[in-house]
Amino acid sequence: MRLLLGQVILIQLWVLSAFGIKNPIIPGWNPDPSIIRAGDEYFLATSSFEYWPSTPIYKSKDLANWELYSHAFTRPSQAQLYGVPTGAGTWAPTLSLVNGKYYMATMTRWTYDPVARVWPRVMWVSSHDLKTWSDPIWGDAWGIDPSLFQDPATEKVYLNLMAPNNNIDRIWGIYQCEVDVDSGRCVGEYRPLWNGTLPHNSSARPEGPKMFKRDQWYYLLIAEGGTDDLHRASIARSTSPEGPWEAAPNNPILFNGAYGYDNLTVQSTGHATLFDTPQGESYVAFLARRKINGSSPLGRETFLSPVQWKNGWPIVNGGEPIRLSQSFGNTTDQLSPRNAFTDSFDRANLDPSWYQLRVPYTQNFMMKEDGANGIIFKPNVFGLSDRDTPAAILRKQTSLNMTFSAQLLPTKSGLGYGETVGISAYLSELQHQDIAVSGCVNSTGMCIFTRLMMNSITEYNQVKLNSSTIPSDLTLHIRAQPLSYTLGYSFGMNGTIDWMQEVSSSWLAFAPTNWFVFEGASFALFATGTGQPWPPHAPEVGFSRVTETFYEENIPDYDKW
Repeated sequence: MRLLLGQVILIQLWVLSAFGIKNPIIPGWNPDPSIIRAGDEYFLATSSFEYWPSTPIYKSKDLANWELYSHAFTRPSQAQLYGVPTGAGTWAPTLSLVNGKYYMATMTRWTYDPVARVWPRVMWVSSHDLKTWSDPIWGDAWGIDPSLFQDPATEKVYLNLMAPNNNIDRIWGIYQCEVDVDSGRCVGEYRPLWNGTLPHNSSARPEGPKMFKRDQWYYLLIAEGGTDDLHRASIARSTSPEGPWEAAPNNPILFNGAYGYDNLTVQSTGHATLFDTPQGESYVAFLARRKINGSSPLGRETFLSPVQWKNGWPIVNGGEPIRLSQSFGNTTDQLSPRNAFTDSFDRANLDPSWYQLRVPYTQNFMMKEDGANGIIFKPNVFGLSDRDTPAAILRKQTSLNMTFSAQLLPTKSGLGYGETVGISAYLSELQHQDIAVSGCVNSTGMCIFTRLMMNSITEYNQVKLNSSTIPSDLTLHIRAQPLSYTLGYSFGMNGTIDWMQEVSSSWLAFAPTNWFVFEGASFALFATGTGQPWPPHAPEVGFSRVTETFYEENIPDYDKW
């Protein structure tokens, strides 16, 4: 019997140390991945829109396990994200090496207002270490998804981007010019390149151009079909970076939608970057959504697949669809479920995985200075529903099966109506699901309330907090599961949780009609005066600890629930 038990233990250890990379490699919303190799390390940048600091850069040595390395934009002089709506801000970074220096080309979109005609502008920044970045150089052209490519044969630098054909009919396509990276000016002809495989009309969306050279060929890898279920990747090649371009016979080379939009869990596969390892293996990093009962609360995440080459053309994943159950590569698998994350706010600076909304122009929080753990908010008039910078910090939701728990700091006095401190499952200023403490509605004293936002319907529920102050052990919880979010509270991190409200996870997956959202769900800590300045007599509010607990996801390959 002892031998059998030993065999079981050995089998379990073997399973835990199984080899292979599993998707998504960077869970939680991290769209538009661009990857570059520096020696034996890989660096990957993703879009962050209105979140600040902007444009995270992750680092890995094995392609399976990634850590947050830096942010490209940490100074307001680099990106002015004041009052931008959800989905605007900084988009679609592309990393490249030009003249021995790292460059990141990206773009800023300040608004969607068609009357104001504030169009997206392209820019690039440079760095010697992928950590500290310059102020931007603004490009001549306007459009989205810019990338810089230096021809190794001529050392010319090309700007490739998605742009309109003119300012009248605005049919989008892939355009190019030789560019002076120091001034941003086009120094060569501004020309259309290759617009992919779909009909080139007013609904065309060829985007995300990535150019690279392999053997005697120049390749142009683009995304097509928009960023929803029709999203895909197609490729063409030429003997010159200026074209003409020959389309691959197996286009699209990446498109899970070909197997049915309501079939496979992994959908919206595209916006890809193809690269090689030092050992000569090829991979492609791309965005995809995990579709859960028809919606994707985590938004677009970063995925990876192996690539083989045949007759000078890439074959992604052996020509098979992308499945969550797959593993590949010769590296130790990611830990699943991940270890819990705990932040006691016991350092001088905030952990870099926390974000604010838009560029802050006031001090919205401070770390406790008396040797005790905790973060103290400096609430302003703005809340999570305002297109400004509230006193809030956010972390991306990185699992479809987890609990987010936050213990409040005790207060010396009570809160009046509108004086609010709490947590939220946050998608945008239009969609967030809150549990918080405030003065009661139509009653004296303080209440714990939930507020669910479902398009034009807001559902409010409150329970009396039988205390004249916020006690030191009051903890708020959000239980996130694939199909629902449940909001509750306890006294103590490990106390019995009283669950108050539940909402479908689909409400954290899309914007109301005529609005846009390109992010996924985050968890927020916030405090607000709800339209009024925080009163001088109101107490200090904040949090002493946050814990994220992760559970096995067990998400199926097929979207059947």
